Amino acid sequence: MTDLPPGRALDVGAGEGADALWLAERGWQVTASDISSRALDRIRAEAQRRGLDVRTLHRDANEPAGFADETYDLVSLQYGSFQRTPEQRGLRNLLDAVAVGGTLLVVGHDLTWLQQPSDPAEQTRMYDPEAYVGIDEIATAITASDDWRVDVNETRPRPPGAISTHHVDDVVLRAVRLNHRNE
Repeated sequence: MTDLPPGRALDVGAGEGADALWLAERGWQVTASDISSRALDRIRAEAQRRGLDVRTLHRDANEPAGFADETYDLVSLQYGSFQRTPEQRGLRNLLDAVAVGGTLLVVGHDLTWLQQPSDPAEQTRMYDPEAYVGIDEIATAITASDDWRVDVNETRPRPPGAISTHHVDDVVLRAVRLNHRNE
């Protein structure tokens, strides 16, 4: 994201805030959103320690208010997850948070390995990817609309030194909103 001029950024599923703090250090006006109040407390404490201004928003992406009906120049979802709902509220909230001309950046684990059958006697999968909105679903929603331009949608090897067990590749989606969705 170093090629974008700083503006307003929303870090969805911010966790303990590494990305939000990185953006703030580079001049972005950052809102860090997470479902965990403990994570948001840690972001505030670290931002204060570094002398950074990071706004926090205690939200689930599926809440009716979404992201306070605000729009941002950058909406970032890094390894985040929110539950799939029949009305796709979380997905709509995520996409609606991107301002016209703004960028959506989504990075997630490549989960194609989960498509392989497993022997429950050897491995029990603790994660059901079908229960959550995934990067493929986000990409499908964007490419089905003329309101977006996809700049990147690819699988990349994880950088050297990244700590992981099963996840050796990441999927990166970067898109720019051209128009507001017509209702």
